[in-house]
Amino acid sequence: MSFLSKYLRGWKFRTTHPTLQPGSEVNVFLAEYDPGEDRGVAFIGDTRLYVKNAEPEHVEKRIRVAVREFEPDDSIGRGEFVAVVGESSYTE
Repeated sequence: MSFLSKYLRGWKFRTTHPTLQPGSEVNVFLAEYDPGEDRGVAFIGDTRLYVKNAEPEHVEKRIRVAVREFEPDDSIGRGEFVAVVGESSYTE
């Protein structure tokens, strides 16, 4: 095995389209609230996660979401709000 192969072993590039596993819970920053659809929207790279039961006051807060569905071809997930787990890094 070459030095370069040894050095790069285990390395992999991060994707801008992370996948989400239905049944899992993830912590995300809620970026938007869509009043027309009555749901929040979080972005994880280029993956969009729609959050049911999120409220407008949850925008710019870190929340826990239970993932219910994920469409890997479109990088779109759907989940339900579980809890607020932190404040935004933008607040003073």
